[in-house]
Amino acid sequence: MGKLSILLLICYFLLITTSHALNACVENAYSIPQAKYVENQFKKLWIEEGNKIDCSDYTVKVLIGTPAIAKELSAEGNYKRVYTFVIFPEEFNLTKRKNFFGVRIFPLPERTYLRFIRKLHLEKHKVAVLLSKDLKNIAKIYLPKRIFKVIVFDKYPLEKLEEVKKYKYLYIFPDPYVLKVTNLITIINFAKQNNIKIFSGIFDLKKFGLTYVDEVNFDKLAEELFLLSKGEIKEKLLPCPCK
Repeated sequence: MGKLSILLLICYFLLITTSHALNACVENAYSIPQAKYVENQFKKLWIEEGNKIDCSDYTVKVLIGTPAIAKELSAEGNYKRVYTFVIFPEEFNLTKRKNFFGVRIFPLPERTYLRFIRKLHLEKHKVAVLLSKDLKNIAKIYLPKRIFKVIVFDKYPLEKLEEVKKYKYLYIFPDPYVLKVTNLITIINFAKQNNIKIFSGIFDLKKFGLTYVDEVNFDKLAEELFLLSKGEIKEKLLPCPCK
């Protein structure tokens, strides 16, 4: 009778632990090392918890990259979507969509600005931002006027460099025209020649020698994806975890 009781307890324990196991599917649209690292760290945490990675049957789908999100918007299914590496979540109204939860990969500019002046012990000044006319509406969401002066250009950011001279600080926004390497290098050199401090929240720009670049904590990001996927965090959109 004693052996039977122990056997029943073991069976009950196995039933309880396996019933709580969750299946997740991971879709990574980017091949860059940082995105792959986050994917691998998430999978490690997920499997260590006793869960499974299975894209044939899942309750959670982890989406890494804007293309993965764009594809998912028309997908059916009541499963949870958890995303990151999406530069502008608001552009897709992700905070208002049911079952979508995310972690920012791009820090809000105001937060980057505050870290920039705090870490370098600088005074607060208005910040210039070169921006293409295509992103004017995005600027209204991300660049508060009390801090940032948006300088809009028609075709080339270099058209407006002389206007930047009026400012002590220049912020690099994720604008494809600004981030074109030839434009970016010209802008950075211009800023240095005119004693303008240049900063950004785009982690990949650190190699270009800006005055300050936010460093993303990719381990923390993977952990937050894991907690969102488990349902332990209920927030719709978490801030980018910076070091």
